[in-house]
Amino acid sequence: MNNKVVNKQIPLETIVKVANHLEDYKEKYDRKFELEENKNKNIPYGEKQWEYENGNTTIKYTIEFKNGKNITESDYNWFVGNLNQPSTIKNISIDLYVSFYTKSPNNTINDVYNKINVSLYFREFDVTIDVDTTNQENEAHNLYSEVMNILEDNEDRYNKTMKHRKIRTQCFTISVGIILSYILYVILKINADKISPIFAEYLNNKYILVFGQWFVAILLGNIFSYWYILSVYRPLLPETKYAGYNYSANRGNYTDDVDDYLEHSEVHFGKYWDAEKRRMTIEKIYKITNKIILVQLAISAILFFIIK
Repeated sequence: MNNKVVNKQIPLETIVKVANHLEDYKEKYDRKFELEENKNKNIPYGEKQWEYENGNTTIKYTIEFKNGKNITESDYNWFVGNLNQPSTIKNISIDLYVSFYTKSPNNTINDVYNKINVSLYFREFDVTIDVDTTNQENEAHNLYSEVMNILEDNEDRYNKTMKHRKIRTQCFTISVGIILSYILYVILKINADKISPIFAEYLNNKYILVFGQWFVAILLGNIFSYWYILSVYRPLLPETKYAGYNYSANRGNYTDDVDDYLEHSEVHFGKYWDAEKRRMTIEKIYKITNKIILVQLAISAILFFIIK
C-alpha cells in the first residue's frame, strides 16, 4: 500500500501523534515477544511452545536538515526534541518494522515469516505512507487506516483562508484606508481656512463625504497596507499557471494553480514552519476588519440620510 495525503495542513503535533501511535504499536509487540521469552525461558529446547518466534521490532526516525545534515536515530525523545526548530528541517521520515515467525496450518514448527513495515515520509509539500507486509495483510491494513485517519483528521490546506483570500485582503486594506481617511478628514477640517474655499465646500457635501470616503479608503488602503497582508499570505499562496495572453495589455495572464495546490499538503516545517501562525493571524485580522467595514457601512448610511 502506498498513498499520499493531499490538501491537508500537517502540524508538528500531528507528526508526534503518528510517532506515538507507532511507538504504542511497537510496544504491543514488544510485550508479546517478552511474554513468549519468559514463558519459554526455562523449558528444554524441544519442549518450547512459541506462538511468536524470533520477534523483532524497530522504529527509526530520520531528520534531514536544511544545512545538509541527515541523522537517523531510534530514540523517540531525540526525535521530539529535534522538532523544536522546524524552520531548520527539510524532511522527516519514520520507519516501523515488525517481524516474527508463526506456525503454518498442520505444522508443529514456526516456519511462516510475518512482516509489517510502515514508512512515512514528510516533506514540505507532501506526506506519503508506504506499507509493505508479508502474511499480515489485515493487520497492516488496520495500521495503515489508523495512521491515515490521524493525518487526515486535520484542516484542509485549501480552506476558507485561501478560498476567500481576496475578501480577507480587501477587508484589511479598506479598513486601514478607512482609518487613514478619517485622519485625512480631520487634517483637512483643521486646516479648512488654509485650503481653497471650493475644496472646503466639498467637505460638507454628503456625496463627497459618503462615497468619496470609500473611494479614498480603497485608494489609501491599497497603497499603504496591501504590501503587509500580501507578505503574510505569500508563503501560503498557490503557484501560478499560464491562463492565456491578454492582447489589450500586451502581457500574459496567470492564475492560481488550484488543482496542483489541492494535490499537495502543507507540512509545518521548512518553508511552512510558521504557516499555522500566519493563517491564525489572517483570520484574527479578518475578524476585526470585517466588523470595521460593517460599522463604516452603518455610519455611511446614517450620514447619507442626516446630511442635507
